[in-house]
Amino acid sequence: MAKKTKLKIDLNLDSIKIKSVSIDSNGDYHIYVSCTANSTLCNKCGNKTTQSHGQCDESIIEHLPIFDHCVYIHVKWPRFKCDNCDSNNSTTSFKPKWVNATGNKTREYENYCLKFLINSTIKDVSEKLNTTEEVIEGIITRNIKTKINWAEVNPTIIGLDEIALRKGHSHYVTIVSNLSVNKEVKILGVIDGNSRDDILPFLKSIPEDILLSLEGITIDMGASYFSALKELIKDVDRFNRIVTIDRFHVAKLLGDKVDKERKKIVKQLKLEFENDDDKLESIKGTMWPFRHHRNDLGKEGNNKLDKLFELAPSLKECYNLREELYEIFELEGLSKEDAKDKIDRWCKKANKFETKGFNPFTSFTKTYGNFEENILNYFTNRISSGPVEGLNNKIKVIKRRGFGFRNLTNFAKRIFLDINYKSALLPTPTN
Repeated sequence: MAKKTKLKIDLNLDSIKIKSVSIDSNGDYHIYVSCTANSTLCNKCGNKTTQSHGQCDESIIEHLPIFDHCVYIHVKWPRFKCDNCDSNNSTTSFKPKWVNATGNKTREYENYCLKFLINSTIKDVSEKLNTTEEVIEGIITRNIKTKINWAEVNPTIIGLDEIALRKGHSHYVTIVSNLSVNKEVKILGVIDGNSRDDILPFLKSIPEDILLSLEGITIDMGASYFSALKELIKDVDRFNRIVTIDRFHVAKLLGDKVDKERKKIVKQLKLEFENDDDKLESIKGTMWPFRHHRNDLGKEGNNKLDKLFELAPSLKECYNLREELYEIFELEGLSKEDAKDKIDRWCKKANKFETKGFNPFTSFTKTYGNFEENILNYFTNRISSGPVEGLNNKIKVIKRRGFGFRNLTNFAKRIFLDINYKSALLPTPTN
C-alpha cells in the first residue's frame, strides 16, 4: 500500500481561515473556511462599520483546480450594521477583493479561464474545464473591457484598417490600433462599419491632448478615412504632415495592377501555345513566383520566372517596374524630397510602358498623384501599417475560430482578449 504524502498548498487568499478540507467521490476538493474580517465599508455611505449583524447563507466559491480536480471554498460571510445608516436598518455583507462580481468564483479562477480562452473557443474551454458555455461567456463579459481608458494610454502613432466581419455580407469593421511601441500593437477600438459616419464618433472620443500629441496616423486610401480625419484634424498642414498612406497598401494597389496584366498575358500565351506542351509547362505554376520578389524565391522559383519572361518579355518589364518602386521604399535614409524625385522619375518611366495598346500603370500613377503628399510621408516618419496587417491576420484567425461572429460586441471582446489582455495573462518570461 502506497504511503500517504502530505502536501501543503497556500491558497493566497486573505480574510479567511481554513477549518477543514474534504474530498468528494469525484475527487473534487471542498475547503471549509471561516471569515476573519471584523469590519467592512457600508455599501450606502461608504463609512467603515464594525458592528456585527450575523452571517449570510453559505457561499460556495470555485477556486483554481488542484491536480485537475475542482476546488470549492465554503464560507459564510459576516454582515455588518452601519451606525450612520442605522435609521434605514442598513447592513452590508463583507466580501473580499478576491471574489468575483457574482460571488461564486475567485478572480484567480476567472483569470485561469481567460488564459484557456486565448487562441481557443468558448465551447472547447467549457468542455476542458467541465463547465458551461454560459459560465465562460459571463467571465468574458465581466472581465474584458473594450472601452479604452485614455488616462492609461498615450498613443503617439495610430493605425486604421478594415476587416470583413462576415465574408460575402459586405459588413466591415474598422480596427483602430496603437502602433507607438514597435512589435507591441494594441487595440484601441473595434468600430462597427467603415464609413465616415461610423468612424468619426470614435475619433472624436479621443481626448484633445492625445490628438495634438499624435506624431502619425497610418491609413489606406479609403475615402472615408480621409474624410473623417480631415473633419477631426482641421489644420490642413498638420493633416498633410502626420497622415501617412501605408506603403503596404501602395504596394498592394500596384501589385494588383501588375498581377492583372500577368493574368491577361498568361491567358493569351495559353491560347497561343495550346498545342505546345513544353511552352505550357513553362507557364504552369508561375503565379506565386511572379507575386514575390526575386530575393525571396529559391532557384526553382527564379527559373520559373525566367522561362515565363522568355515567352513574354513585356511581362518581365512590367515585373521589373513593380520591383523598382518597391526598392525605392526599401532605401534607408532616403529623404522625402529625394523619394519624391525618384518616384516622379519612376512614374514617367511607367507611363511610357505599353503592351498591345494598354498601360497597366496608368491608373496607379494617377492615384499616386492624388495621394502623393500622404504617400511620401512614409519617408519622413517611416511608419506603416505592416504591424496592423499582421494584426488583421490574427483577427481573421479569431473570426474563423469562432465560425464567424454575428454579435460585434462578442467579436470585439475576443479581439481584445487575444491581443491586449494576452500579455497580462501570459507574461513573457524574463531571462
